Amino acid sequence: MSSTSSHTVLLIQTSSRLDSRTWGDYESVTDALDAICNMFEEFLSKKSACPVTYDVSQVYEFLDKLSDISMMIFNRETGQYIGRTRAWIKQQVYEMMRGRCQHPEGGEKVIVGY
Repeated sequence: MSSTSSHTVLLIQTSSRLDSRTWGDYESVTDALDAICNMFEEFLSKKSACPVTYDVSQVYEFLDKLSDISMMIFNRETGQYIGRTRAWIKQQVYEMMRGRCQHPEGGEKVIVGY
């Protein structure tokens, strides 16, 4: 993950309705990725009161169902923000989840308890 400690703005549109647009302001890319995972976990908790197990493919499906998602990451060298796409975000979520899981066989599963 590049620029993990750079100011990051997360832009999300959950549906085709313009009033579904929202944004979040984060101190780092990692914080923004955590916010995405927390949003997905909240989505899951609304569907089930029991602890839920999920893998990265389900996070991808969730991200793909959003009307739009992108990030703007501050580049200290240029003093400008760099835009990042849904595909880039998905790759970063995968790398973050892979790094946090203790399953070397590649079947990254996460259990969320509520």
